[in-house]
Amino acid sequence: MKRSYMGKNVMLKVSGEQLGSEEYNFDMEMAQKVCSVIEALVDADYNVAVVMGGGNIVRGKKLHKNGFTNQVIADEMGMLATVQNGLFLNEVLNQRGKVEGRLFSNIPVESVAERFSYQRAQKYMKDNRAVLIAGGLGKPGFTTDTGVVAQAFELHCDTVIKTTKVDGIYDRDPELHKDAKRYERISFNEALANQEIQIMDRAALAFAADKEITLVICQPDPEVVLAVLKGDTKKGTIVS
Repeated sequence: MKRSYMGKNVMLKVSGEQLGSEEYNFDMEMAQKVCSVIEALVDADYNVAVVMGGGNIVRGKKLHKNGFTNQVIADEMGMLATVQNGLFLNEVLNQRGKVEGRLFSNIPVESVAERFSYQRAQKYMKDNRAVLIAGGLGKPGFTTDTGVVAQAFELHCDTVIKTTKVDGIYDRDPELHKDAKRYERISFNEALANQEIQIMDRAALAFAADKEITLVICQPDPEVVLAVLKGDTKKGTIVS
């Protein structure tokens, strides 16, 4: 399958909510869906890197609401949660046998994951392996959104794909406002100017704008992801 006009290196952002359900912190059925997107991207001749969130295990807002006030420790707990998600997703991907996954971590956990290396990650991606990166940026104070854009810049990914439960970016929350308008394409300036748009935090949007990294926002379906990457915005939004 031929890939789109966008660059060959892509970064996929997978939220913790896409790997866990109310019944299971680590939900096999949900992980299989994520793997199908990764496999479709590799099959379409993209070099793929993946960054995982940790919200299915640890969520800072809930900790804070419960009286836990040390944000540094909360962030460190979140980074460790992404390592667990990385181990889970990497194993499910390898069990499927279509694409080999290689797990890296930006925090030192060498007994379970390789320490992140730009050179090795680039080599694995060019060898049609999916590179999974856990541990955030290895330092507290950064959201996963900021981490994924920074990691995309490091690995020369000119596109970040963020899959969500909605079919793109709206001018306000579509679950609360039935008349919300969906954007097919939107500039970074427009996204930053509208406080109702919270698809990524402001720092991540600003970094992506500065480094000219295109954002693709769509639902986690292989056909949808590939279509939007080819420029079809009927089922997603492109931010550039």
